Amino acid sequence: MKTIEIATAHNIIFNYGLASVMQRIVAYGIDLGIMLIYATIVSIIITPSTPLWMMCVFLVLMLYHFLMESLNRGQSIGKMILKIRVVTLRGKTPTAQDLFIRWIFRMIDITFTVGTLGIINILASEKHQRIGDLMARTTVISLKNSNHLKLEGILKLNSQTKELQYPGVRMFNDKDMILLKQTLDRASRFPTNENKSFLKKLGVRIFEDLGLDVSNLSAKVLRDILNDYILTTRK
Repeated sequence: MKTIEIATAHNIIFNYGLASVMQRIVAYGIDLGIMLIYATIVSIIITPSTPLWMMCVFLVLMLYHFLMESLNRGQSIGKMILKIRVVTLRGKTPTAQDLFIRWIFRMIDITFTVGTLGIINILASEKHQRIGDLMARTTVISLKNSNHLKLEGILKLNSQTKELQYPGVRMFNDKDMILLKQTLDRASRFPTNENKSFLKKLGVRIFEDLGLDVSNLSAKVLRDILNDYILTTRK
């Protein structure tokens, strides 16, 4: 599965799986089914082809994706069910302007070409972008495949230490230690200057909070601190 790297405001980079063509097609199919059911119900209540019917059906259906994704942070009902979401390439929730641009090009990508052009562009694009995504600088990610860590992930670390080396770790919380683990793992897997620099800054803060000598800062000591925190959660 192709992934996309998204940097947070704190310069932590997460990998998200890009939504597949099939996921996007199924999500669209669900949305289409919902729109057809809505149109059928309205047609029973209001005489078809009248101005009121045109407003309640044609206008609503035409704006469905733009309105739903604007109100639900990049998700239509189909996307919610498939657990996929539109995001900007910076990992932020798209603005109304971003979503409007995607919606405008939907007519080219999907409506006029029966989805063919959109599928071709998604398959050919490195970041699974149709023309609307390219113009709006967005893509669609799978929320099922993000590498966000939870506390259970931290508890899987092996620790040989039985006594706490750094009792002061009790001042930290799960969020602090999740951030530390993510940063350590990232710096180990991708030792770029940016990742090393952020790890050092985070390490200095932790050392200062614990009253430790910053000259002894190292990834190994930070992992020992993390392991000590895990021990406190097991007691």
